[in-house]
Amino acid sequence: MLETFTPAVCGSRQRQILAQAVFAVAALATSAALGLVLGLAGGALGARHAVLAAAALALLAAAREAGLVPLPLPQARRQVPERWRFELPLPLWATGYGAGLGAGLFTYQPVSTFWVACAGALALGRPVPAALCLSLYGAGRAAMVVWPRRRSGDTTAAVERLAERRGTLLRANAVALLACGILLAVAPAAGGATLVVQDAYDPSFSDDVLAFATVDERVVVRPLGGGPDVVYPNASQPSLQGEYLAYVDAGGIRVVRWATGEEVGRVDNPTASHPALEWPLVAFVRRDPSYRRLVVRNLETGGYVIHVSVKPGFDLGRPSLRGGRLAWHVASRKQSRIVLKTLATGARRVVARSSIALLENPAVIGPRIAWVEGRSGVSHLRLGWVQAGRKRTTVESMRTRLRAYWTTSAGAGVVYSTRWTLSSGASAIYRTNF
Repeated sequence: MLETFTPAVCGSRQRQILAQAVFAVAALATSAALGLVLGLAGGALGARHAVLAAAALALLAAAREAGLVPLPLPQARRQVPERWRFELPLPLWATGYGAGLGAGLFTYQPVSTFWVACAGALALGRPVPAALCLSLYGAGRAAMVVWPRRRSGDTTAAVERLAERRGTLLRANAVALLACGILLAVAPAAGGATLVVQDAYDPSFSDDVLAFATVDERVVVRPLGGGPDVVYPNASQPSLQGEYLAYVDAGGIRVVRWATGEEVGRVDNPTASHPALEWPLVAFVRRDPSYRRLVVRNLETGGYVIHVSVKPGFDLGRPSLRGGRLAWHVASRKQSRIVLKTLATGARRVVARSSIALLENPAVIGPRIAWVEGRSGVSHLRLGWVQAGRKRTTVESMRTRLRAYWTTSAGAGVVYSTRWTLSSGASAIYRTNF
């Protein structure tokens, strides 16, 4: 490949620079796209155990690089077609070479690091971070087109120098993979939840942005990818969906574009609480004289539908509204249940029911639904499916009488939950991968 990007092959020094630049962009874009796909797949499949699997793969790869384990690599043992540079215009063959090598799947891999990086991107379960991480592979491919020529005009000699150091490079790679395996094995995602923010509760997660309430009666919107917090005083019970934020104030429920504070809708009722937003719909709990009702209002048309009415002896908690599905819990001294309703069809089903445990605070994300299950001395984060008949799993458990899970919010491959200390009333928000 190095021999391809020379002034003689490209036609001039300027065309060589152009070919190298196009190759680099294509390699970066393709490796980032691969990371994006793996991150999406990890989020859909569930990444709770994938971190440990990636750690095991990294340790196995380290043993292979050190010569301790003879392990063949899955790969296409071929190079990109040489005829492209004779048959295609320079921008096309440079793009094709960059895309082919940047994807990594269609060329020879001399070491196992690429596959460990793919496993790590899958384990992240988040498309954007996975894309950024795997784009470093494309950056490495791009660097190898330019870097060996900095010290010599003879590209063959540069390749031979690298080949002569293969043993040293393999040993260094083994050490790096060993370090990655150890770090992955002890990472918070492999062992449990990660503290996100202290003295906060009621998380709401959407598009890599987290909103939460604080103990001093503020709602904070925090972009997790970077950027300043946006704070709304005298507010509580946030619900975030894309650019929109709903929260409770003294007069009812206010809906704004969170980045600018522009108000786009209101529910003027001081008894309205627990909003769940999917613009232009907002679901909320309304306290009437003899009932508590779960209402869904269209903020554009003003129309509304009452979906549930319960007497004061029943607890009707924070609903979740995502993908045209409404979820809520109803609890009494005799029974608690998690209910899911499809708004378009009116179809309703009970996702979970218990006469012993307290089931509460569901969160819908795509085909999955999470909720809290509390029993004497133990609290669970459960994960089920929107579709009936599929197996439920436990995301995480706490076996203590001192703390319990409370409100939840879910994203692709991740659950945010409030942990509540029963004796002091202190709370904090944690993130758990699944």
